[in-house]
Amino acid sequence: MSMLAYSDGPPPTRRMIGLGVAVGVHALLIWALMSGLARDVIEAVQEPLEVALIAEPPVPAPTAPPPPETVKPKEAYVPPPKVKLTPPPVAPQNTIRQVQMAKPEVVPVVREPAPAIPQAIPVQGNTQPPYPPASRRNGEEGRVGLLLYVSETGKVTDGKVESSSGFERLDKVALIHARRKWTFKPAILDGRPAGHWMKYSVIFKLTD
Repeated sequence: MSMLAYSDGPPPTRRMIGLGVAVGVHALLIWALMSGLARDVIEAVQEPLEVALIAEPPVPAPTAPPPPETVKPKEAYVPPPKVKLTPPPVAPQNTIRQVQMAKPEVVPVVREPAPAIPQAIPVQGNTQPPYPPASRRNGEEGRVGLLLYVSETGKVTDGKVESSSGFERLDKVALIHARRKWTFKPAILDGRPAGHWMKYSVIFKLTD
């Protein structure tokens, strides 16, 4: 019986070739390091990277939605109050006839008598005021109404023209003459002399 020799590893020739390739690669790396190739590779790796930023178009701002329409609430309907009108009571016909037949009573108006006003009495010697010569020449005549105050002594202490004759000259002469020249018996009130106002008239006529 014959026996065959068996080996697990590669043939010696292939092992030598692989060893040679490995030595060659190491030698190449050493040479590259020595010649600066590795430095160029490292610098190329360390160079800054340029990054270009592309600006995106602006996004339009969202528009606010329109405000909601306000709906005015309807006013509450308040019905008007019901007013019940009550007609006035109708009087019987008999009552109406009685009212028509009745006559209103006439109340007589009682007037109180006016209090007696005491009067002064002119005394004798009161003369007519002199006729102004200028009034005679100009044809002036008329009636002068005087309002005189006769004191308790009977003298005229005050006075005024109540109604004019139409001529100032005649009015003035009549008033001055009455205040200076006339005297009266004073009026008697409750048994004592009393002063009072009295009316008196003076008439001027060209025939006098």
